[in-house]
Amino acid sequence: MMIINFHYKLNIIVLCISLIFCNHSFSGEVNSWECYKFEGSRIIGDDEEYLGSIGPSWMQDSIFNSSSQYSSQWSQSSIFNNNSKYGNTYSRHSAFNDNASSPPKIYKDGELIGFLSVGPTWNHNRYSPYDIKFTCDWD
Repeated sequence: MMIINFHYKLNIIVLCISLIFCNHSFSGEVNSWECYKFEGSRIIGDDEEYLGSIGPSWMQDSIFNSSSQYSSQWSQSSIFNNNSKYGNTYSRHSAFNDNASSPPKIYKDGELIGFLSVGPTWNHNRYSPYDIKFTCDWD
């Protein structure tokens, strides 16, 4: 009886760990073979403000181009400005607020791809700008 109870508990633990891993693997992580779907996409704020594009650092309006206003720490239309509604950690419009209700949208060819946001991790249509940058090697 003790051995059966032990195996039952062990199976429950393995099942719980599997469910946690399964949930994590379907989050909005970017895989290297998906970079093409982000390249050249446009970032649009909830108020329809253009916030730059996603792509290699050589692209003029890329958020990863250090000379672009869209990568600036001072521009109000940059997600990297900690004082802007798109870059702080508390605004509902921010890419860096885990619980943002209206993070910037990512569009390519007029279609919504997802949202530019650091979280929550369980939301499969939110993509972190850092994850995109480093996975696609666009720095």
